[in-house]
Amino acid sequence: MSEKPLKLRISIPPVEGIEDIPIAAVEVLATKMGYSPDAVQDIVQALTEALVNAVLYSTSDLDVEVVVFAAHNSLIVEVHDRGSGFDVDSVPPPDFDLIAEMGVKNGGFGIHMIKALVDKVEIESTDQGTTVRMSKFLSIPKPILQS
Repeated sequence: MSEKPLKLRISIPPVEGIEDIPIAAVEVLATKMGYSPDAVQDIVQALTEALVNAVLYSTSDLDVEVVVFAAHNSLIVEVHDRGSGFDVDSVPPPDFDLIAEMGVKNGGFGIHMIKALVDKVEIESTDQGTTVRMSKFLSIPKPILQS
């Protein structure tokens, strides 16, 4: 008695501020799936960070895509951008002293923060773009979109 996973696809232009739309959709979906309020906030924060980076570092006018897979025991959110890519392994650990001095707006900890907020992170990056795949597992599954 397996339930068919739900798949959502939302494309947004790489324009600051519009990332609120897919974030709101994922927040509602995670809540309906039965994630705790803290888990929903973790998902929202990780998605926000991934989307802000995708929009900020986009080197094209092509849309940023958010693809969401909701299964009975997990929520997988992918953010695809068309930026110039980066070497995932070369991202240094965050320098919290520098962040405290310069402020969070200057970044430097996004990937590490995403990894701390969700259960699994996979990043594929080439000179054609980057995909960040974030998975959060549900400890007590319930049918998708149960009222």
